[in-house]
Amino acid sequence: MGIPDFSRINSRWKISHRLRTGLCYEYLERIFVLLFFLFISAVCQAQSPIKLSSTMAGVGTGMNVFYLEDASQTYTWEQVKSAPLSSHFAPLPKGKSNFGIGGADYWLRIDLKNNSKAALSWFLEVPHPNWDFVTFYMDGAASQVGGDHVPFGERAIAAESNLYPVNTPAGAVQRIWVKLSYALPGKAETQLLLWTPDAFFQHYAKRYFVIGTFLGIGLLLVFSNFLIGYSTRLPEYKWYTLYIMAAMMVLLTNTGLGYRYLWQGYNWFADFAPILFGVLTLVLATQFTRCFLNTRESLIIDRLLQGLLVLGGLAVLCYFLGGREYALKLALFYALLTVLFPLLGIWQYKKGREDARFYVLGWSIWSLAVFIAVMRNIGFIPADFVTNFSPPLGLCIEGVLLSLALADRINYLTQEKDRVELQHIQHLQQEQVMLERQVSERTVELEKAMQKAELLAQTDSLTGVLNRRAFYEFSEKEFSSARRFEEPVAVVMIDLDMFKRVNDNYGHATGDRVLIAAISTLKTIIRNMDLFGRIGGEEFAVLLPQTNLHDATELAERLREALAKMEVKVGELIITVTASFGVAFVDVKNESLADSMSRADVALYRAKFRGRNCVEQADGSDCL
Repeated sequence: MGIPDFSRINSRWKISHRLRTGLCYEYLERIFVLLFFLFISAVCQAQSPIKLSSTMAGVGTGMNVFYLEDASQTYTWEQVKSAPLSSHFAPLPKGKSNFGIGGADYWLRIDLKNNSKAALSWFLEVPHPNWDFVTFYMDGAASQVGGDHVPFGERAIAAESNLYPVNTPAGAVQRIWVKLSYALPGKAETQLLLWTPDAFFQHYAKRYFVIGTFLGIGLLLVFSNFLIGYSTRLPEYKWYTLYIMAAMMVLLTNTGLGYRYLWQGYNWFADFAPILFGVLTLVLATQFTRCFLNTRESLIIDRLLQGLLVLGGLAVLCYFLGGREYALKLALFYALLTVLFPLLGIWQYKKGREDARFYVLGWSIWSLAVFIAVMRNIGFIPADFVTNFSPPLGLCIEGVLLSLALADRINYLTQEKDRVELQHIQHLQQEQVMLERQVSERTVELEKAMQKAELLAQTDSLTGVLNRRAFYEFSEKEFSSARRFEEPVAVVMIDLDMFKRVNDNYGHATGDRVLIAAISTLKTIIRNMDLFGRIGGEEFAVLLPQTNLHDATELAERLREALAKMEVKVGELIITVTASFGVAFVDVKNESLADSMSRADVALYRAKFRGRNCVEQADGSDCL
C-alpha cells in the first residue's frame, strides 16, 4: 500500500470546515432577523395604558382599545386572555367604535394606569344600551354583567347604560376585558367611556333633563294635536298624533328607558322594540305624508309611497322569520328613503299648496336628523351626544313646524269649503230659477208662453243646448266669477268632420238626426256645471269651470272617442261621424273670453289640418 496523501485530505477538511462555518453564520443571521421582527411586532402590538385621573368626564378610550371579533360566539374569557387568541387583539379600525349591523360577539381589552398617589374609584361605561349581554372581566375581581337581557337588580349599577365600577390602587396597572354580545343581530357599537362617579351622575342628571324635555314637548304636541284633530275630524291629525307617539317610543327604546320602565324582563320585546317602533314611526310618517299632501292626485307618487309601506312590512316579516339583521338593514334603508320626502312637499307647493311650506321646512330638518342617525347606525360617523340626540331634537323642531303646517291646512280647507259652498249656492240659484220657471209655466198660459219664448231664446231648437247668444252670455258670467276668485277655466271648441257630406248624401233630415245623436252622446260625458252651446251649424263650444288644461284635454279626448264609437241607424243605413277638437286654457287675468275661444278655434283648425278626428291644445302664440 502507498502512503496516503495527507495534504489533500487536510485541504478537503478545511473546505468542509469553512462550509459548515458559513452555514452556521447564515442560520444565526436568519434567527437574528426573525427575533428582530418578532420584537418589532411585539412593540407594534404593545398596548399603551390609559392614564386615569380624578377629573374623568366621559373620556373616550379611542385607539387605546384593542378588540377581538368572535363570529362564532364561542370564546371564553380564559381563552381570549391566553395565547393564541390574546395575540389576535387589534386596535379599533381607524379608531371607529361602530361595526354596523351584525351578530358577532366583540371582546374589548384596555390597559389602565393610576399615576396618582391615591387609589381611584371610577366607572367604565358601555353607553350603547341595546346590547343583550355586557360582561366585564378583570383579574382578581368577580365578573359583572349588564345588557338589556339582564334585570336592573342584577347589574352592578342600575343605569340605562352598562356601568362597571372599578377601584384602581395608587400606581397600579390594570387590564379589563369587556364582552359585548347579542342573542339576535343588532348595532355593534363598541364605544367605551371613563367617568369619575361625580362626573357621571352629573352627566346622568343632564341626560335625564334633555330626554325629559324631548318627551315633554312630544306629549304636548300629542295632546294639542289630538284635541284639534278630534274637533276638526281631519285624518291628517290622527296620523300625525300617532306618528309623534311612535317617535317617542323610539326615543325610549334607544335611550334604554323603555326597557327600564316599560318592558324590563321581556327579552323578546327588548329585541323586537327597535324594529317595531322604528318601522312604525316610518310607516306613520309615510301615511301622514300621503294624507297631508294628498298624493292620490298623482298615481305614480302614491304607488311609490305605498311601496315604502310594503318595505316596512317586509322589515317586520324578516324579523319574525329570524332575519333580525336584514330587518334592521331594511328599516335603515326605509329611513334613508324618507330623506326625499321634502321633495314631495316642494312638488305640492309648486302646484299652489301654500300649506306645504311648513311641511317642507319641518321635514327637511327631520330628514337631516334621520340621515345623521342612519350614518351613525351603519358606523359612518361616530356615536356621541350630538349624533345620539339629533333625531329627537329634529323631531321636536319638525313637530312644531308640522303643527303650523296643519294649521295652514285648516285655513286652506276652509277657503276651499267657502269656494265650493259659493259654487253650490250659484248652482242652487240656477236650479231655483229653472224650478220657478216650470212652476210659472203651470199657473198661467201666458207665463208659459213667455217662459217658453225665453227658453227658446237661450237654447238651440234642434239640439236643446245653449244657442250662441246664451252661451256667450252665461260664459261671460262664469268667466267673471273665475277672474274674481282666480279659478282655472278651460274652453273646448268642437267641429264635426265632413258633416256636409252627410247632408249632401243622405239629406238634411238624416243630418239632423246624426247631429242630435252626436249632441246626446257628448252631453252624457260633459258635467252639469259645464256650459255647452251650439256656435254654428256643426260647431259647438264647451266652457269648463274649475278645470286646467290637462283635465280639459283629457275630457276632449273622451268626447272624441265617444263620437268615434257612435253609430246612427237610419233605416238600414249605419252612419258614423268624427269630430276635431281645439282646447285652450283661459288666462283669466290677461285675456278675454273671446280671445281664449279664438285660440281654441285656431287649435281646432290645426286639428283639421292634421287629419281630423284629433285633439289639439292651444298655446300662447295661437290667435286669429
